[in-house]
Amino acid sequence: MDRMDERLGTEELERGMRPGRARDAGLILLIAVAVVAIFNSGGLVRWTERLPSSDVSVWIIERALQWDDTMRRLGPATLFEQIRERIGGA
Repeated sequence: MDRMDERLGTEELERGMRPGRARDAGLILLIAVAVVAIFNSGGLVRWTERLPSSDVSVWIIERALQWDDTMRRLGPATLFEQIRERIGGA
């Protein structure tokens, strides 16, 4: 191991680790948002219903409701709700 690798991490588990690229964080965020939109589409609807009232927010709410209907019909949204109920979530 060269001297540069020894200096990177401050904790024993981090020693030798290099910082990740910013685009990696963006990709991770995109994947996380997609998973939430697919499996928790009801939460997306609840979030859009709290938007300030405007023509744009009405349009967004309508799209969120359509998305939620599709996810319930295909199954991911209902699967998520069943899992939440089994583990004691609200």
